[in-house]
Amino acid sequence: MLNRSESCQRTSGERGSVLMIMPAAFMILLVLGAIAVDLTAVRVGQRSLLSSATDAANDAVTVGLDEEAFRSGDGYRLDPERVRGAVYAVLFAKGVLNHLTSAPTIVIHPDRSVTVRLEGRVEHIFAKALPGASDPVPVHAEATARVVAR
Repeated sequence: MLNRSESCQRTSGERGSVLMIMPAAFMILLVLGAIAVDLTAVRVGQRSLLSSATDAANDAVTVGLDEEAFRSGDGYRLDPERVRGAVYAVLFAKGVLNHLTSAPTIVIHPDRSVTVRLEGRVEHIFAKALPGASDPVPVHAEATARVVAR
């Protein structure tokens, strides 16, 4: 059996080793947290772009209706200018238009559907502070909306 003085002597050589490990452990946790925040920011940026593309495509098939053709009995047709205006109005209202890397691609299909493709970039939040910081991450989104006639 060890008495109290022997147990104190055994651990006295390791005294202060935890003080050396704690700053390193704290720094590792801080860097991992920063990576998690940056990856989350990229994911949120991607989802935001996808949501904007979906809303723009949906508004394009509803607001883009050629009313004169519909009222004259020619059926449901899309007016390309109205479709384009609806897409740009949605993107402007959502504040996405200024953050795109290229103009939105708007495709009107013969089946009365509209596809909107968007390309943008998401800036890192914490990675800019680290050496060898990466460039903004390119994100892409595509959404198609179709008219369902009953």
